[in-house]
Amino acid sequence: MHDRKINETSAIPPLGPGFGGDRHRAALVVEPGHLSRTDPFFLMADDNITTAGPFGEAHPHAGLETVTFMLSGFMEDGTGRVEEGDVEWMTAGSGIIHNDGTVVSSGMRLFQLWLILPERERNMAPRVQILKRDDMPTRRENGVEARVYSGRSGAAISTTLNAVPVTLVDIRLDPGATFAQELPAAFNAFVVGIAGDVSAGEGASVISTGSTGWTYPVAEHGDSRLRFKAGQSGARILFYAGLPQNIEVVARGPFIAGSPQELEGYYRSYRHGQFPHADALTG
Repeated sequence: MHDRKINETSAIPPLGPGFGGDRHRAALVVEPGHLSRTDPFFLMADDNITTAGPFGEAHPHAGLETVTFMLSGFMEDGTGRVEEGDVEWMTAGSGIIHNDGTVVSSGMRLFQLWLILPERERNMAPRVQILKRDDMPTRRENGVEARVYSGRSGAAISTTLNAVPVTLVDIRLDPGATFAQELPAAFNAFVVGIAGDVSAGEGASVISTGSTGWTYPVAEHGDSRLRFKAGQSGARILFYAGLPQNIEVVARGPFIAGSPQELEGYYRSYRHGQFPHADALTG
């Protein structure tokens, strides 16, 4: 089995103004425009709210999946309540409208990831999955707890439905604990430091709080693994891995498409009221 290394590390940029006014601060964990390197991950935002109350407006998406990981606080809308440790996995597909009547808590923090969809499934029927923290399969080893929201870690296998094969694991390590996450050699993957620090991969690259590390595909077939060792204060990391789609896409606003014509079709369908609301699709 191939032991991976971390090919690139970077710090999450400082928080700046978000779209939700003075109480909303945000940063890009994964910046758009670099899909050849980040495929199938299009972007990921770190959203932070200082005061409770209504937040944002109902808006559409199409041609992508959003994966919203609640790090602290809660968010509630027509699809339900997503609390600390929960994930909303929304497949926009041919089009969806979400965030109807959204209310958030003070101190809310979430990561929202955008995934491109395979060409053959870009216009699939939309769906919403609410993944509750306590329902997720968990792998436990000496000094390690790995909660699996998608894909697998050891014998812990998630039943989350994926259009693109994706692994998402929340990994908590006691001081000095070691852990190995297996993944297909063809997967692209990144790790986000939430607390503490770990040394990761061949060469023991350090990923600390507020930093990311990328490990790029190492082969077309077979398995690989990425090893971690926690520092003196322990660590918490989020591990994301997915199969690159190697396709060309165009993006504008909340839509990702395969061509300008398809993009215009999404806007036309939305204007004509053809997108369902997410609260009717929650499963």
